[in-house]
Amino acid sequence: METEPPFEVCKTGFVALIHQLDRQSRSGENVTLGDAIEQAGVRVHGAAILLMALPESLPLPIPSMGAILGVPLIAVSAHLALFGERGNLPTNARALVLPERMIEMMSRYMVKPLRYAERISRPRLPRLASHERLIGIVCVLMSLFLLLPIPLMNAFPAIALVCLSWGLVQGDGLLVGVGIVISTAVVLSFLAIGDRLVSLVG
Repeated sequence: METEPPFEVCKTGFVALIHQLDRQSRSGENVTLGDAIEQAGVRVHGAAILLMALPESLPLPIPSMGAILGVPLIAVSAHLALFGERGNLPTNARALVLPERMIEMMSRYMVKPLRYAERISRPRLPRLASHERLIGIVCVLMSLFLLLPIPLMNAFPAIALVCLSWGLVQGDGLLVGVGIVISTAVVLSFLAIGDRLVSLVG
């Protein structure tokens, strides 16, 4: 009997990984975050953050996904900030079951953007891409913003997380820099909104 060759995202890309996860989910198999990153075969924290941030980065019809993924995102980001890419993910984060609806929507809507990202991304500016703990700290902050119940604002922290994690996975310092710029803009925007609200209340 012919066996299917092992799946390796480092050779086939994240688009292929998402299709693979979709096939597993449709077959009735629970897909955990740990399963997904083992199949990814790349830097585990970056891959985990990328998979959890993708559903929030576009206006997809997946309600309450930020509430489901927000805490695991914070846990993985904090682990990255403390330890860098050394070691594995926290056990609780690895056990997270990725919702079937989330995987289906990523397979339907994220393939084209990811294909484009795979074409333009490459290892560059290695010194910036190597600051794993700094990337982790920024990811923690953006993950906290994702949990805030502010309509239409979740996409921006998620886009920052996607840039940071994709840059980490690909060793692409340019994308990491873009993620830091977007993160700074997010923080300044929230501060401006908070200041405006305070002035209105006062």
